[in-house]
Amino acid sequence: MPKKWIVKNKYPQKFADNLPGYNPVVLQLLFDRGLDTHKKVDEFLNPDYTQDIFDPFLFNEMQKAVDRINEAIEKQEKILIYGDYDADGVTASAVLFKTLEKLGAENIKVFIPHRETDGYGLNLKNCQKFINEKINLIITVDCGITNVEQIDFLKKAKLDVIVTDHHIEAKKLPNAVAILDPSVKKENYPFKKLAGVGVAFKLAQALFDLQNNPEELESFEKWLLDLVTIGTIGDVSPILGENRTLIKYGLMVLNKTSRKGLQELIRACSLSNGHNPNNEIPLGQNLYELSVRNVSWQIVPRINAAGRIDHANLAYNLLTTEDEIEAIALARDISEKNLKRQKIAEQMMIEAEEIFGEVNLDQKILIAVKENWQAGVVGLVAGKLKDKYNRPVILFSQNKNIYIGSGRSISEFNITQGLQESDEFLEKYGGHSQACGLSLIGQKNYKNFIKKINKIANEKLKNVELVPTIEIDVELKMQDLNWELWDELKKFEPYAEANPLPLFLIRNVKIEKMDIIGKKNNTLRFSLSQNGQMQKAIAFGVAEEWGSQIKTGDLVDVVVEFGVNEWKGNRELQFKIVDFKNL
Repeated sequence: MPKKWIVKNKYPQKFADNLPGYNPVVLQLLFDRGLDTHKKVDEFLNPDYTQDIFDPFLFNEMQKAVDRINEAIEKQEKILIYGDYDADGVTASAVLFKTLEKLGAENIKVFIPHRETDGYGLNLKNCQKFINEKINLIITVDCGITNVEQIDFLKKAKLDVIVTDHHIEAKKLPNAVAILDPSVKKENYPFKKLAGVGVAFKLAQALFDLQNNPEELESFEKWLLDLVTIGTIGDVSPILGENRTLIKYGLMVLNKTSRKGLQELIRACSLSNGHNPNNEIPLGQNLYELSVRNVSWQIVPRINAAGRIDHANLAYNLLTTEDEIEAIALARDISEKNLKRQKIAEQMMIEAEEIFGEVNLDQKILIAVKENWQAGVVGLVAGKLKDKYNRPVILFSQNKNIYIGSGRSISEFNITQGLQESDEFLEKYGGHSQACGLSLIGQKNYKNFIKKINKIANEKLKNVELVPTIEIDVELKMQDLNWELWDELKKFEPYAEANPLPLFLIRNVKIEKMDIIGKKNNTLRFSLSQNGQMQKAIAFGVAEEWGSQIKTGDLVDVVVEFGVNEWKGNRELQFKIVDFKNL
């Protein structure tokens, strides 16, 4: 489907006057991110862990949570951490377990539900099990905010619950001992976009704050940031504000991580740089050179694969094991499951598109269901289809009369709000504005839900042009993309959600040379020219699609990412072509 190019509105002169001395490209990027004062710009370009991390006790009910947990540790009560099966939930579970263990809790159990048999969040069957086991305190991580009925059930059995979550609240809040969720309407915590692992980390910070050994605990706290980084990136949380500071310092920790499971997973991803041949950790030395992209494209999918294909306990055990042999075995197992997940996703995408048929402009939301689809993969495929067709997508796996679904959406449609308006047909649901999980029982409920959500989507998206778009930061000449600009753009790293890698439009470029390369013969390598200047460029995975549309000698407009190619000690500027249009 052809993409619509949108060049962002240029910053006003008043904005430039307020921030003198910056390159025009840098000014545009600052403007797009809403950074309109020297203070905001400094916090963004120079994140400082000592200055830019908020006090955890700014959460309305943090003191209640800390008091109850400290009481449980002092009395050695049975504490259960109830997690979630994705990278955010698994890392959050690991952060809280390591924290409680460090503080002396001995009766800690971690329960991560099975995606298909347990579903998302608390359920009454498991709640009864925890009551029978005489658990005293449950702490949810990355879930719980919509589990009103289940938490009432636990409360009647005199089992206390603390909710730590970041998802949107339901019509009623659960009756918990304490709720830590920045998305809750009445919550005063100043940064609203923490991931689930970020909220768990704030709880860890608060618990450490009241202890007697601050230096040791401060060091331990910072070494948790490798887990915070993986979970936050995995949840696709915006890397602005407090998240940006957490990720910047978290990448430093991740590149030195002492966690045996992460070390082996990084090796399995072929990301190790060979500095650690004997599994010895030189103090202060980077073992790896990992970026947000490495985490997003290689580490997170493997951690998620455990819960998608088997059970997320595999990933949790990997992140918490102290045993090197177990770490090696788990890393290999998870990598194999990731390969299986890739094959399943490819087939599911083909089948979903067959169900959709030819997509037309009148279809505001795409929905497909198939018996025995892998429930753990439907969300992943829904995301790919959402990107391809630029409209909300919900996919369901059907098992007899049970429908387990996952949805992904565009910025113009709050999909979880759509579920709230349709909740009379749903068994369970939860999520964010652009991602959700849901389940329902019975064909009648399924049909009624489809009818209702289609009606909601048609109303909300009535005047929205649903074509894939590329948002371009700046139009430049080829000569403008030089080493000087590269040095300025480095200050914007790490790039991720809400701080994307900039895209540049270059018009009237000539293709001097084009070759097909790569192990799968699916990558195009170019030599481009403009006004006598030559530049190398590459486009990954598009040889079959683009090969029949462009050829050597053509004049094209191109949208590019600007980067550096490093090979055998050589560094050279390189364009990655995202899209093109023939002239």
